[in-house]
Amino acid sequence: MTRLFLYLLLAAVLLFGCQTGSQKPAHAVQRVISLSPHITEVIYALGQQDKLAAVTDFCKYPPQAARKPKIGGLLNPNLERIITLRPDLLIGTPAHEELRQKLKAEGLPCLLIPNDRLSDVFTTIDTIGAVLNCRNRARQLVRQITDSLNAYARLSAGKISEPIRAMLVIGRDAPELKNITVAGRETFLSEVWQLVGGQNAFADLPVKYATVNPEAIQTHNPDCIIEFKFGQKWDEKKDRENRKQWSKFAMLSAVQKERIFVLTGDYTLIPGPRIFKLARDYSRIVKRFNMEK
Repeated sequence: MTRLFLYLLLAAVLLFGCQTGSQKPAHAVQRVISLSPHITEVIYALGQQDKLAAVTDFCKYPPQAARKPKIGGLLNPNLERIITLRPDLLIGTPAHEELRQKLKAEGLPCLLIPNDRLSDVFTTIDTIGAVLNCRNRARQLVRQITDSLNAYARLSAGKISEPIRAMLVIGRDAPELKNITVAGRETFLSEVWQLVGGQNAFADLPVKYATVNPEAIQTHNPDCIIEFKFGQKWDEKKDRENRKQWSKFAMLSAVQKERIFVLTGDYTLIPGPRIFKLARDYSRIVKRFNMEK
């Protein structure tokens, strides 16, 4: 994935927006309920937070979002509360299909936007920009994010002789190191890693996310392990304990060379406007990896 790719992606998103923007009377949408943290972040980034009638229990960024009325989460949406708020529109992801059907019966429209790929980040911004009648701001935001991603791609360009194969761990049982869940190729976590010169060690997964067994991990033998500890406080003591846990996989090159990196940012698993920070974190890993070679 190169800088040229991002420019082509940006052009495709803008073209998509031109094709879809006239399909919905944006001026009619004045009360929106966000069903996902990344959607809430997009709405704030577009300066449309006054139209937010409610958010989920997990929408905590920006901090002002925490003060908005709450409607539960993905697994426990409060349908009665939603109906009482009488929004013009709810915006969620394909995971909210069941809720969408219930809302349809109540006469409440719900827009579902994919959120797995890097391109989905831009499409979400453009789509919400069209719906909330702020298309120009949406295009500016897409360009800003694209420019930032390109900047981090340039930082890593030419600094590695071959792609760094990483296992992207988004969850596991600790300290047993069981039920290790990794990100596959068709995810924004993998695509941003590829953008800065990396390669997903589990790019051959037939699904976006999967729990992998020790045999599969040993077979893939990643150059490094990138583990996501979303929003957790981290220090040297926890880092030592984390490395000690991974010592159970002493056969791995990443463990032998202590190339285990932990990302704790509260943005790392959110496909929203702060995705450039994930690229920044990844580029720092590339730099540290090269220093430790």
